[in-house]
Amino acid sequence: MGAKDALLKNEKSYKKRIFASTTDQIRRHCDLEEARLLEIEAKNNLTPTVPLKTALGGEIVPPPSFGLIGLENALQEPDMLDCEVSVERTQLADKAGVFEMAIQTAEDAKAKGSIQKMLTHQMAAAHKHCMRLIAESNDQRDPMIKAKLSNTAVRLMEAYSKGALTLQKLQAGATQIVTVQHVSINGGQAVIGNVGGR
Repeated sequence: MGAKDALLKNEKSYKKRIFASTTDQIRRHCDLEEARLLEIEAKNNLTPTVPLKTALGGEIVPPPSFGLIGLENALQEPDMLDCEVSVERTQLADKAGVFEMAIQTAEDAKAKGSIQKMLTHQMAAAHKHCMRLIAESNDQRDPMIKAKLSNTAVRLMEAYSKGALTLQKLQAGATQIVTVQHVSINGGQAVIGNVGGR
């Protein structure tokens, strides 16, 4: 039983509660009891059978029963859903050819949570493929192909830069600063507003 089964049971439990009979008290009791049991089963499916260990970048190493090597975001109460998501995320980074770079980028950026980790993995992929395209462009004699390779590399650089700015905003928290100054001009007053985002 995996995380997907547990989520389906949670959904079924929720529906049982919502649509429990309101006219037949015995039927209502049965529906609510079935919903309660489904909720317990779902929770048991998400609870790891062995303690999960954290590794580089705050990731979780999946238990041997998974038969996979992967890492996952360490939550306050990590469960099997976390472990499965981590395995999938790191497998995607591996297939993109940036496994080591993705993990190191997440570690250096002190990425927290799945969104920040996925963003750092995408940045690592953008960097690798951008540099590869620049190298191919340098070796290319055809000016049209050279230009196409360079343009694609530039787009990847822009994607990387936007990713870095997004990561900075996520980590700093979006805030807005409003500065109002009162300036005296020939006996009158002028209000100067300066709105800055961080």
